[in-house]
Amino acid sequence: MSRRIRALFAALSLTITAPVMANAEPVNIRIGWSTMPGHLIPVLYSKPEILKHYGTSYTVEPIRFRGSSPQISAMAAGEIDIGAFGPLVLALVVNNARQDVKVVADVIQDGVEDYHSETYIVRADSGIDSVDDLRDKRAGTNAIGSASDTAMRAMFRNHDMLDKRDFTMVEVAFPNIPPMLEEGKIDIGTVLQPMSGQLQETGDYKVLFTAKDAVGPSQLVFLAGKTDFLEENRDQMMDFFEDHVRAVRWFTDPDNREEAVGIIARFMQQSPDTLTHVFTKKDYYRDPFMFPNIETLQNSIDIAVDLGLSPQGLAVAPDYVDLSFVEEAKRRIEADKQ
Repeated sequence: MSRRIRALFAALSLTITAPVMANAEPVNIRIGWSTMPGHLIPVLYSKPEILKHYGTSYTVEPIRFRGSSPQISAMAAGEIDIGAFGPLVLALVVNNARQDVKVVADVIQDGVEDYHSETYIVRADSGIDSVDDLRDKRAGTNAIGSASDTAMRAMFRNHDMLDKRDFTMVEVAFPNIPPMLEEGKIDIGTVLQPMSGQLQETGDYKVLFTAKDAVGPSQLVFLAGKTDFLEENRDQMMDFFEDHVRAVRWFTDPDNREEAVGIIARFMQQSPDTLTHVFTKKDYYRDPFMFPNIETLQNSIDIAVDLGLSPQGLAVAPDYVDLSFVEEAKRRIEADKQ
């Protein structure tokens, strides 16, 4: 009789809990991003047929920021769960904002092999032919402490030049840098693709140096998640990263390039003809399974500390890295091919 009662209660428990589990709401993942088409985040979930778990296990809420550094306060305030960070921002999030985070995936890498490296552009008629010619000039940066900002400061440092002493940094959103160069309000600025290529084609602008010239190949942007969020939703995050990696692989597949560029062009409200660089060697490098390069990430943090952008460094591995999500994504994707 006792066994029958226990069996009855067990069956009743399953009956009660099963519908609750089946009807559980998908986890909403709030992800910060700042640039398109580089980050891709706002369009990655626009092809439901290539996503296995979207809408059932998780949903995504992309949130736009001016750069990496404004995401520090957003993460500390609980407004985002995952950020698209530059290396210095990771150190500031941990050391200053006291956030427990993990580097989980690649976004874009700069200057890898013969792939694109971020460009720092001047007017061709400016008389600026070297970094030393920028003394007493104004430099446009998207956000103090961003990856772009760090590389530019590193180049200035290589020429024994310091902000406020030898030049002036001006914070300018990426889209506003070209017009401010045109109007003479700044003398050099970080110009992203496709605008970088378009400006050079006019003959009115030239690249003074690249990020690779300043700091070598680098993990320009990566995804970092709040540790408690990742752990509390580990199963859903495994599903998310499987879909995330699948989506990036679909977008970067040469066989899908025309459709992929079309999706990006519609999002950006541009003609596909303006995005000829996307997913070519003129674009940033993306790891095929979204594994971040921890070595170059660490190098960039060390450079930022040397520049005085952070009072304290950070040893990224092993405490602030969790590659289990992209490792599982790779395992699942490769298993499907067998």
